[in-house]
Amino acid sequence: MEQKYSIGIGLNLFDAKAICLRDDGKVMVSVDKQRKGVGANETIEVLLELFKDILNKSKKYKKQIQGVGVALGGVVNNKKGVVYWPQQQEASCTYIALPLKAYLEENFGFPVILANDSNASAWAEYTTHFSRYKDLIYMFSGVGCGLILNGSLYKGNDGGAGELFLNNKAVGDSHLGGFSFLSQWPIDLGMVSLAKEQISLGQNTSLVKKITSTGDLALNDIFKESKKNDKLSKTVIEKGASALGIKIAYLVNLLNPKVVIIGGGLEEAGPLFLDTCSDVIKKVAFSEMKKNLKISFSKLGRDATSQGVALLVFQEKTLQ
Repeated sequence: MEQKYSIGIGLNLFDAKAICLRDDGKVMVSVDKQRKGVGANETIEVLLELFKDILNKSKKYKKQIQGVGVALGGVVNNKKGVVYWPQQQEASCTYIALPLKAYLEENFGFPVILANDSNASAWAEYTTHFSRYKDLIYMFSGVGCGLILNGSLYKGNDGGAGELFLNNKAVGDSHLGGFSFLSQWPIDLGMVSLAKEQISLGQNTSLVKKITSTGDLALNDIFKESKKNDKLSKTVIEKGASALGIKIAYLVNLLNPKVVIIGGGLEEAGPLFLDTCSDVIKKVAFSEMKKNLKISFSKLGRDATSQGVALLVFQEKTLQ
């Protein structure tokens, strides 16, 4: 029986990866690219480069490639093949809508499916390492999550399920308090901006040496310095992990999952992040919801997004 192949292209916080996957789960070809930013223009540029590179290196499998899966951040409408990127503009939030599926199919000649990065990662983790657990949450950051409910990937009506913030235009106050916790969070949980703020106030930290000439600071440098016991780096990580823990605890109470997986690059922060996040969840989630809960870093790490969306291609009935 002739084997089938798929292409999976995944973008996350630090980098982007494309793979050619055989239907037995073996990665035949892979291409990696470092990301310089996470904006819309940079995302499209990296995506197109990866698409070209992986197809060029997978020529020998071309006739057996069933389709191409693309997983990226944003609100994904599977039915329309459109990605909506929320963009902060002063006190409100606007959206860039891109008909990405039609554009890629027209330019590359392969059928394309779109998926949110968290959804793709959740499916990859579930199928490869956590299949014995039928209810699972994959957390990338406080912006979105991937949901496995009763052994199936939950996408919602149009494919956009899993977003964890409100449009800022709708956020206000009530007699019960404000809703700022439900506004859009920075993709890095605000750790970089907090570190830079403390540096500007004169905090003694090795991170000073990591700031570029243009004033930029990489999240990965915070992770690295924390493992060298830099006090500020550790404090920043604890604050980011605590905030994420609160949001996860809310989801734990809502969905009562068996497993919560933290990934999307955040696993690079190491045990301090996971332990802090776990402690917060255990403190504030309902006792009946947390007593059998497993909290884990991603097993696949940066490979989860590309592998997950490549696996989803084999399930897509419209490509059969």
